[in-house]
Amino acid sequence: YIEFAKIRLLSDSKLDSPVPILVHVLETSLRMLHRYMPFVTEELWQNLPRQKDIKAPESIMMTAYPEPDETAINAPAEQTIETIIDIIRSIRNVRAEYKVESAKWIEAQIYSDNLTSAISPYIETIQNLARARPLTLLDNRQQVPKNKNSLVLVLKKAEVVIPMETMFDLEAERKRLQKEIEQGQAEITRLKTILDNKDFINKAPATVVENERQKLYTLTDKVERLNKQILKF
Repeated sequence: YIEFAKIRLLSDSKLDSPVPILVHVLETSLRMLHRYMPFVTEELWQNLPRQKDIKAPESIMMTAYPEPDETAINAPAEQTIETIIDIIRSIRNVRAEYKVESAKWIEAQIYSDNLTSAISPYIETIQNLARARPLTLLDNRQQVPKNKNSLVLVLKKAEVVIPMETMFDLEAERKRLQKEIEQGQAEITRLKTILDNKDFINKAPATVVENERQKLYTLTDKVERLNKQILKF
């Protein structure tokens, strides 16, 4: 909610200010924490912004401990927000995996079936927090692109499609991966030669031999993953 609120605070949003809710949540959290962190919570509570016409107790010690309110539970709203968070997280993870520059905007398309109308008001939030623009909501699964140069992220309640050419130069990335594969394959050949040498196996300490075997296993797995990745281009 704090991340969402930042977008509304920084933009010319026509929606109600999120500040009252933020203050309410902070004030309630401080009352919950007070028995464990009395001095810190008292100091923070004393400095909370308050409406002039509302007289607060002199100390947080004199306030009521928060009680749960089951009428405030809203399962559909929770599902919507969880899906939005999932979408943002998935796009951020892809950006990190492919080392996309933080300032670079990428394109994305979202299919979320019956949650489309609920997610629609949060388009600007998703765009800003995921650095994805333009961001398009698809009406049905038939609109999901089947282009091999697009990443399709299948989430719990949505699918996110990212055209890879919006993240980086496809040809340059293919060459980079190919070079990394060749270097990895050369190292695999070297390690296999060492491990096939009986003198090395018999004379070297067991920990050294095991270390070389682990290197070979890790590198082989990496090259296999790179080969699968390069097939996407």
